[in-house]
Amino acid sequence: MARKRQIKPETRFFPKRLMERLELIKSYPLTLIEAPSGFGKTTALRHFFDSKIPDTAFISWHTFSFENPKSSWKAFCGLIYDFDPKSGTELESIGLPDEDNMSRIKDAFRNLLCPEETYIVLDDFASWKLAKPVLFLEALSNHGGIGLHIVVASQLLQWEGQSTLLPSSRFHLIRESALAFSRSDIDAYYRQAGISLTGMQLEELEKITEGWIMALYLQLLAYINSDKFEVGSMEDLIHKALWDKLPEKEKKFLLAVSIFPGFSLAQATAMSGMTPAETESLLRGKRVFVHFDRESRRFYLHTLFRSFLAQQFTLLTEEKKKIIYIAGGDLAEQADDRINTLRFYYLSGSWERLMALTLTSYEIADIADENTKPMILDIIDNTPYEIKLKYPASMVPLAFTLFFLHENEKLLTFKEEILEIINESALSQVEKNALLGEMELLLSFLEYNRIDAMSARHRKALKLLGGPAALINIKSTWTFGSPSVLYLYYREKGKLDAELMQMDECMPYYYSLTRGHGSGAEIIMRGEAHFLRGELDMAEMLCHKAMFTADSKRQSSIYQCGLFLLARIAIFCGDKNMLNTALQSMEERARQNTEDLCRYTLDLIKGFLYILLGNKSEIAPWLSEGDINDKRLVIMAQPFAHIIYGRILLEQKQYHKILGVSEFALAISSIFPNLLPQIYIKLYMGQALEALGKHSEAIDCIKDALSIALPDNIYIPFAENYTGIKNLLPKAGCSSEALEKIVYLADMLKSGLANLGQGDIPLTPREAEVLLLIKEGLSNTVIAERLNVSVSTIKAAVSIILNKKGVTSREMLKG
Repeated sequence: MARKRQIKPETRFFPKRLMERLELIKSYPLTLIEAPSGFGKTTALRHFFDSKIPDTAFISWHTFSFENPKSSWKAFCGLIYDFDPKSGTELESIGLPDEDNMSRIKDAFRNLLCPEETYIVLDDFASWKLAKPVLFLEALSNHGGIGLHIVVASQLLQWEGQSTLLPSSRFHLIRESALAFSRSDIDAYYRQAGISLTGMQLEELEKITEGWIMALYLQLLAYINSDKFEVGSMEDLIHKALWDKLPEKEKKFLLAVSIFPGFSLAQATAMSGMTPAETESLLRGKRVFVHFDRESRRFYLHTLFRSFLAQQFTLLTEEKKKIIYIAGGDLAEQADDRINTLRFYYLSGSWERLMALTLTSYEIADIADENTKPMILDIIDNTPYEIKLKYPASMVPLAFTLFFLHENEKLLTFKEEILEIINESALSQVEKNALLGEMELLLSFLEYNRIDAMSARHRKALKLLGGPAALINIKSTWTFGSPSVLYLYYREKGKLDAELMQMDECMPYYYSLTRGHGSGAEIIMRGEAHFLRGELDMAEMLCHKAMFTADSKRQSSIYQCGLFLLARIAIFCGDKNMLNTALQSMEERARQNTEDLCRYTLDLIKGFLYILLGNKSEIAPWLSEGDINDKRLVIMAQPFAHIIYGRILLEQKQYHKILGVSEFALAISSIFPNLLPQIYIKLYMGQALEALGKHSEAIDCIKDALSIALPDNIYIPFAENYTGIKNLLPKAGCSSEALEKIVYLADMLKSGLANLGQGDIPLTPREAEVLLLIKEGLSNTVIAERLNVSVSTIKAAVSIILNKKGVTSREMLKG
């Protein structure tokens, strides 16, 4: 029989071997503590940092919860920003880690600057739900922060097929064997808690808990209450050792807060009905099951306890669930937590509370991901008509969400109901007109890319509203992720000049309606037209004008189009400085614009430019492989990607594949339509057919390209493809005047590329800095010390520089 002294159930005990393993955190760039829930990872880490890390060290702690993965990425980037703002901003601009951007994220990690002792703890990492978590950790383990130590605490990750990440000089792995209590640990833990166990009891306890600290703690509670250990599942153990012993008031409170991924003391206090001090005392009394994150000032339920409470929540009556969800929705709304406000009101069935929210399209679109799509559709379909009629102002933002969800058919159906609701509502005529104006602006998106039709709705909206609309946020992108405005709105052959005039006439109405959203679009489109006609001086002048105009309204997507055009002009002119400046500015602008629509714009720009420059290694793998789909690009931007992919296939001499892919590319470029990709694709098809010996079919394709382009005096695509089509142009009926212009521009491009230098691809600012130090004769080690980065980072940079410069040794770089 065990002997009991003064019982201390909240005793904490940490095995010596575990603390020795944790001590190694100080020596590694990355430590992963991987074990199932309930092994005490967080508690052990808290004890380690409280007792073993000096107060002078900087410590950031982030606990992941089951929230939007993008929000978690933003939080992670914020941790980096605290000690390296440049890298934090760059990482956020790259976007949530996936197979497309992992190499860029790895480069950003390598360039981290962190000379002082700093620790970042990423707790409950598995809750982040990254697609490739181990690949991310592999990249993270190679960060360049000299003083930075990252600790990741996680439930078991999916390793197979993802990575060969192994313990090394940069990666320290602690698994459950180090966290599990041995028999002697169990004995010491229970003695410290006030219970002396017999040898038989120790053997029994070790067998039923397997050294699992959560199970040991629950068995401790069970033994205190009944002088015996419990047998059963973890759920049974929580029930018998804890839940059944709690007062009903505490049970009700814990079930209420369990709906939140994480909650503040103020939210907990509102749910408990007690004072803040009493509420905090109650939560801290459950510290094994409730964790307080000091960085975010929020409480998080232990994963096992959360799962238990979720099961208990299902046993509540529908009325009790509704009361909890309504209270949670009210608290989320007060905290400006838009996602949980909508979710809780939706789950409560409180349609009126939901519709009474002050919604904006921008906020709703921001949460309209795959997780919320079913909820939004259900709200639209099943909110009672009488409630919709009571809150007509919520109808247009909800409808705008359908556009972002690519549910245009649903939007058209919903339109009739909205118009009926607005007309039947009790609003004044002025208020009705305002809503009708917002609706006209929304419907203009369904007229894309007919400039005149879109503008007709814009003018009608402006007349109804009498001023700016609320539907469009000026911070949002204007270009749908395209690097070219002309590409978007050039839709009818022989009508380019008319379309340019329409843009000049129509855009001022749109600007008045949206406070300048898209400013400079008509200017850059005209500049692009001059460029495609070979009028480079006028194109460059308009380009600078458009960029200045765009910047005056902070329109980054338009500014990016200007930089792309400047880079294309620079290539034709062989202007290395202009090209370098444009490319470096593109990278910076991409870091500033973190919208999903623009996530792949830089890939499109670099893909187009680097295929011309002959550096295919700089092209994003997804683009090189033709993985062009809705996951990366909206349908409006996909044909532009085919301009690049077709050229890649052509250079690889995959002629049959070009012909197969081109049919699809022509089909999607005909949807709106977009004529520019049709010109390029026909040129690629002509070259492929000629290579396959199908001469007459090749001529027909070139004829098709000429029939689209020449009525609008477009020559640049032909100049860019001149080597492969020069023998076909005369036979395809190209006029002598057009042919002379094409040959002139082709020669200019050839000369421009020669001036830029074969393989002399522009360096990034960091690469240029490394090159200057190499020319000073400094070693990799000295350069790493000078720039406060790791030697491996410098080695990687040197390798890239050698490749870009087309040389094979450091000595050749010094010349």
